[in-house]
Amino acid sequence: MGLVQSAKTYLLQTVSLWTQMKAPMRSLLAFLLLGFLVLIRANISLAGRPLVVDDAAPVGPGQLEVEFGLTHGRRDGGGREQAWPAMTMAYGLVERLEIGLSIQRVNHDRRGEPAVKGFEDLHLASKLTILEETEVLPAVALSLDVKLPTASKSKRLSTGNFDEAFTFIFSKADAPLALHVNLGYLLVDSPRNAKLKNRLRGGIASDYALNGELILVGEVFGTSRVGKDEQNEAAFQLGFRYALTKSLVFDAAAGRSLRRAGPTLQGTTGLTWTIGAANLLKARR
Repeated sequence: MGLVQSAKTYLLQTVSLWTQMKAPMRSLLAFLLLGFLVLIRANISLAGRPLVVDDAAPVGPGQLEVEFGLTHGRRDGGGREQAWPAMTMAYGLVERLEIGLSIQRVNHDRRGEPAVKGFEDLHLASKLTILEETEVLPAVALSLDVKLPTASKSKRLSTGNFDEAFTFIFSKADAPLALHVNLGYLLVDSPRNAKLKNRLRGGIASDYALNGELILVGEVFGTSRVGKDEQNEAAFQLGFRYALTKSLVFDAAAGRSLRRAGPTLQGTTGLTWTIGAANLLKARR
């Protein structure tokens, strides 16, 4: 009876927590749960630009992956949000583990707010595969992203504090389709006057290979509100990747916000270059 009563109490608490959530957050969590169940039923292809949702496969040992992109968005009521260049580098340190860094220069001109221009904070990141993919289960990885306060606080490019993001990544494929689910939590070291909140983040993405060069991609992703008076954010993107060569991939995608918060319309395009670091050093000699 004790076990039955405990299970009943836990179920009631779960239902109560679910009913207290805002409708958009309930929809996002339900969508992520559905995506995870699909992964369980669905062997792994790579995500990456132009997707926001990550994949569970780190860069191979001794491989260097460089991403270079442009993102341009428009807000409801006017205003521009632009990132150019957005740069990311990832290196396969050992089997199952990559390390990397990223930085972007932004040009935000939102209506009713001062313009913001310049390089934002530098991010240090790592990704570790926890479980390899099997016939039944997806591959599972854990990523850690640490934001370093390297940008100008006076220019509103940084809070001046460190932030840490932890993300569990699930990936599975049954060619030509691959699916990826992200569930993450962002720890925000908020300045006292800003009152920024820690945030839940998540998303689901898919890759569909039409042939050896062209892959169609799509995703839905979201995050809980930045501050007390802000709204939860959610958006989707549709796009493609095209392999110009074995090591160079061009990508483009466009999408829009599913809420009033965030860019109403957004587009991105970029290049991903992958090369063996050992070969690069040999070429320099």
